[in-house]
Amino acid sequence: MSRSWSLSIVLAASLLSSVAFAGSVGTPSGCKNACEKCVAGGNFYQPGQGCGMVEGMHASKAFATEKPPPRPTSMPKTGKDYVTIAPGSFEIGARERDPDKDDGKEVFESTVTLTRPFLMKTTEVTQGEYLFIVGEVTTSYDKKCGLDCPANALSWSNAVVYLNLLSKKEGLEPCYAIKGGLATWTKGYDCTGYRLPTEAEWEYAARGGNEEPRYGEIDEIAWYSENSSSSVHPVGKKKKNAYGLYDMLGNVWEWTWDAMDYKPYTENMTDTIIGGLSQESEGQDRVVRGGGYSDSAAYVRASHRYQYPAGSGGSTYGFRPVRTAPAK
Repeated sequence: MSRSWSLSIVLAASLLSSVAFAGSVGTPSGCKNACEKCVAGGNFYQPGQGCGMVEGMHASKAFATEKPPPRPTSMPKTGKDYVTIAPGSFEIGARERDPDKDDGKEVFESTVTLTRPFLMKTTEVTQGEYLFIVGEVTTSYDKKCGLDCPANALSWSNAVVYLNLLSKKEGLEPCYAIKGGLATWTKGYDCTGYRLPTEAEWEYAARGGNEEPRYGEIDEIAWYSENSSSSVHPVGKKKKNAYGLYDMLGNVWEWTWDAMDYKPYTENMTDTIIGGLSQESEGQDRVVRGGGYSDSAAYVRASHRYQYPAGSGGSTYGFRPVRTAPAK
């Protein structure tokens, strides 16, 4: 390479560097931890330059924050709609004829019997409901979608906190004792406050008495990768199942109480709670069901099982409450 060509490259690089400096604003986290000046001044951190202002840079303006929606004065209508699921027995897991079945996670030879009726919310918890109970929308709130969209980007831990708050709001006993980031379902099924469904309750309800992978044609019942335009959608816009439940498949994944166990169901089981009544660790994997708006049809099935750490939650994670039906 000639000397003149090398010099041209150096000059070009220098020019690009000065342009970058002149337009650089903001404060990446690496700089925030290095010096207070960067945090206070909102200045850009250049590797090798240290924190603070460098030649050609200017102080940044504060980032504009979108004004949150006003807190509802009462629980939105969607938060009041529940159906009663009668007790019964069903074959849990994928059927052999299901072409998308996962032998390692969802094929069992077990009949599960649920002896207690329970109330289940007809839709996933919405942003409006979450705002009413918690006082804020979630980090994935989409203004275009609005308050009728599912409250997503929620962890399992977020869900149990919400459910305790909801129980207290309605004068019911909280079902969870939460200490040091860990939750215990203190009374199990005997608690009549709001809680997460067990995995068996969720699948029983999602099937609505149907033995097929889905309770209807997928495009008619679910928002998934082929029809969602990569976005969450308002709840209750697709067809409901035979029990009156909307969006049991698609839109957002739904947390269940149970810990992940790859072969939890054997022979005949009654009122199963996988993993017991106490959370082992903040990072313990808990089961999510139903698939989300960005998932392919193979994941959007009644028997599909997936797991995620209790303390984490992606943009496609939400939940719906249940209650053990009060004794008559």
